[in-house]
Amino acid sequence: MNDDTALRARNRAAFAAMLGHLGRKEFDQFEAYLDDNVFQDWPYRPIPSMADSLVGRGALRGFIEQATADFDPYNYTISRFHEMADPDSLIVEYSSRTVYLPRAVPYANQYLSILRFAEGKIVYWREYVNPLIIKEALLDDFGKTIDERVGRGHGAA
Repeated sequence: MNDDTALRARNRAAFAAMLGHLGRKEFDQFEAYLDDNVFQDWPYRPIPSMADSLVGRGALRGFIEQATADFDPYNYTISRFHEMADPDSLIVEYSSRTVYLPRAVPYANQYLSILRFAEGKIVYWREYVNPLIIKEALLDDFGKTIDERVGRGHGAA
């Protein structure tokens, strides 16, 4: 196995492991796959009130932990990895299934992510997700900030 082949395999395995931890809400393990200065952006913001990008492992973990609080753990399925010329870059197609707990409705979405790795850590993560599916699951909660949706915007600690 040449160096590029090994590097590609390591990055695919890292993303798959990270996504598994994320889905199970194992946030310490999830965060371990992110570079300290990871940059994530969403060309189509999942929630209107959120920023279109975040910088930093802690900021991303905090956002995702809060954003998924009203959902059961996610069951993610990776359908395809697309290799790029740079062995530290990767495109991944995947899907999720879970339940939005406040309404007890199923939630399923599809994602396409463009990733860059450095020394086995994710340094760049662009995620395309369908916000209309999120809106359908959240209904009246869709226009709320995440703080409002999970109760922190109403004086809760």
